[in-house]
Amino acid sequence: MTKRGVYPAAIGVVLLGLTVWFLSQFQISIQYEGVPSPVAPSPAEDEPRPPAIPSPAPPAASPSAASPSAAPTATPIAAPAAPALQSAIAQAGALRVSNQTDHPVRVALLSRQTKTRNADGSERYPEPIHWDFAPQEGSTKGLLLALPEGEADLQVQAGDVITAFAQDGSRRYWGPYVVGETVAPVWNATSQEWELVLSK
Repeated sequence: MTKRGVYPAAIGVVLLGLTVWFLSQFQISIQYEGVPSPVAPSPAEDEPRPPAIPSPAPPAASPSAASPSAAPTATPIAAPAAPALQSAIAQAGALRVSNQTDHPVRVALLSRQTKTRNADGSERYPEPIHWDFAPQEGSTKGLLLALPEGEADLQVQAGDVITAFAQDGSRRYWGPYVVGETVAPVWNATSQEWELVLSK
C-alpha cells in the first residue's frame, strides 16, 4: 500500500471514531412499534382463586395520564355534607350576622334566585345587596338583616353566596360562603335563621 492509500484510510478511521464519540454524547433511543406481543390468556373460570386481600386504594391518576381510548372509570362520589348541612340544605330563612372583629365590615349577599324578566321582556338578575357593620356590632346576639327600603323580608336559601370584607384598609375578608354548602352560615332550626359569625 502506498502512502497515498494510507492517509485516506487513517483519516476515515479517525472521522469514524469522532462520529461514534460525538453520537455517544447524546441519548438517542430507537423504538420499533411492531405487532403487540400476545396477551397471556386469563386463567380458566373454574380454577380456584386465592382469597382476596384488601389493599389500600391506589393514588388518583393525574389528568395528564388519562387517555381518550381508556375505559371509562367511575366518578368519585363527593363526601357527604355534615348532618347539620344535610338537614338545612333546602331551608330558606332569615340571616343573622355577628361582627366579632375590631374592623368595620361590609357584608354582601348575592342571591341565586332565578332570573326574572323586565316589562320589555329582557332578562333581569338579582342585584347583590350589602350591609355595613361597625367593629364589634352585634357581637353577642347578632343582628337580623333586612332588605333596604322596607321591601319583603330577607330570605336566604341554599346556593346564595355571602362574603364580607373589612373597610379599614386592612385587606381582611371572610368567605365566600355558600349557603347550605359551606360550614358557615349555620342553620338554626329553632329560630329558622341562618347565622354567620365573623371572628378575628
